[in-house]
Amino acid sequence: MELTLEPLKVLIVDDEYLIRNLLRMRIDWEQQGMSIIGEASDAAEALEQVELLRPDIVFTDIYMPKMDGVELSGILMERYPNIKIVVVTGHDEFEYARQSVKLGISDFILKPIRASELLQVTAKLREAIEQEMGREYELMKLREEMKQSLPYLRERFVNQWLSDVIPEDELQEKASFLGIPISSSEPGLRIAVMEVEVAVPRAKIAAPEVYPHLSETSHQAHEAHQARQPHQYSQVQREPQHDQTQLSQHQTEAHRQPAEEIHILLRMVGMKQVQAFYPQDSHTLIVMDPHNRIVVLSLGADTEFSNQVQQLQEELQYTLKLEGYEVDVTVGIGQWQSGWGRACVGYREACRALDYQAFVGKNQVICFEDLVIEGGQRLYHSDAQLLQQLQFCVSVGAREEAVLLLERVLSVPFSDVSQFRMAALDVVTECQRAAIEQQIEGEHALNKEAIAAIFTADHLPELKRMLEQHVRTVSDVIQAKRQAKEGNLIDRVMAYLEENMGNAEVGLSSTAAAFYVSSGHLGRLVKKETGQTFVEYLTQLRMKKAEQLLKQTDMKGYEIGEQVGIPDPHYFSVLFKKHIGRSMNEYRNVKN
Repeated sequence: MELTLEPLKVLIVDDEYLIRNLLRMRIDWEQQGMSIIGEASDAAEALEQVELLRPDIVFTDIYMPKMDGVELSGILMERYPNIKIVVVTGHDEFEYARQSVKLGISDFILKPIRASELLQVTAKLREAIEQEMGREYELMKLREEMKQSLPYLRERFVNQWLSDVIPEDELQEKASFLGIPISSSEPGLRIAVMEVEVAVPRAKIAAPEVYPHLSETSHQAHEAHQARQPHQYSQVQREPQHDQTQLSQHQTEAHRQPAEEIHILLRMVGMKQVQAFYPQDSHTLIVMDPHNRIVVLSLGADTEFSNQVQQLQEELQYTLKLEGYEVDVTVGIGQWQSGWGRACVGYREACRALDYQAFVGKNQVICFEDLVIEGGQRLYHSDAQLLQQLQFCVSVGAREEAVLLLERVLSVPFSDVSQFRMAALDVVTECQRAAIEQQIEGEHALNKEAIAAIFTADHLPELKRMLEQHVRTVSDVIQAKRQAKEGNLIDRVMAYLEENMGNAEVGLSSTAAAFYVSSGHLGRLVKKETGQTFVEYLTQLRMKKAEQLLKQTDMKGYEIGEQVGIPDPHYFSVLFKKHIGRSMNEYRNVKN
């Protein structure tokens, strides 16, 4: 698709034939890439011509019978906003013609009409119209590209929907645009999250015969691994076509790929299996979430979804079971949610059920409602806001506040260890996130032995004690790192001020910028370290330097002020007496 420009169509409107003829004959319109398609002797005729001929440019006289050029321009701009209008006016009419500026006319031409001025106006109009047409052309190309990217956009939309970042009042409109059938009738859904994992023995990585039937997908996996294009996983996928030579080449390439690429390959095969399980089902959405897990979202009534997912899990486990490989397929299913806005709840429940594999093992289909303890006890529910507060306190090293929040998390009257372990999983996860955020590595970031003890112990008071110790340990490590970092920063800032105090431009903002921190943060650090504000500390530093110069040199007062970064002699004199208790002359007399 290429942009082709036809000659721009011009309509001339003037009640005087001589003026119309003059405009027509004044320049070579064809050479300007334009064509005069019509003339009109008054505004009414002009409106008819515009409706019939749809010109790109209209030249109109300012004074005409019945309706003048300003009024005509207003009507044209309202009805045809893309038309460029040029008002032809005399010097004595110019102030009146300026009223049309508010209407958005493109230009003026003064009578008598000169060819040079007319050429300037037409060149400017042609450039403006070509730019607009170019933008329209680019917009058209973008629309075509958008159509090609629709599968990726659908997947991105679904993931945003599951993450609760799309306002509920926008859901239906965006879903409709993307061809996702959600409507006001039967506003409900259920979600399953599938995790496909494979343990790849090193000896098998170099053996292409182990997975020959996956070779047709290996090239696609290679591209996905390199480009990480989400639309590779969209619901509608074309089957790659290869000849025998290509297959052989891809097999050779595949067995040289690292284990991670084999994981990606098998996830993609799993994705295609799931898509094949729901052929032509517009009410079932299948996407890959940010954690490379397959998400199945069933829209509408909750009927046989759990049974279907159980069957799908068994088929996946069977078809992905490769010789020499251990392939695990574990599924978590959330409860049915009665509302499109609750997709995020269903997704979180499915992920929560999937996380429970740590307690029941892999290769399971775990339903969230099955986690409810028998006997009617209340099921533990994650408090996202409370957990976020806990993560924040841990990440800033506020261990006592973190422990208090932990007590609130554990305030549920647990009647079974498995319930507490769900809460413990939340707490350990938030501590791990805080450690990663603060770039804490090693044993302190993830003490595997301590965490294993938390999830295997059976004594509830002991579990709580160990979890509290874990929160304290991670908080203390983060706090120690923060203090070391802040101590190093304040030392460097003090050295910087010692060296640069003579610069009158040095202040809190410039110093903070020099060390890439915020002014507020630097001010708090200085106050914490010295007990003074930044300005107080810098002033004291300058006064000590001034006192030293008074003792050791014969410099005049204003010279000393300039040396310590206070070039205003009067202000320096006032500051010196305020901090030292004597004027500079008194100080020198006493010294002598």
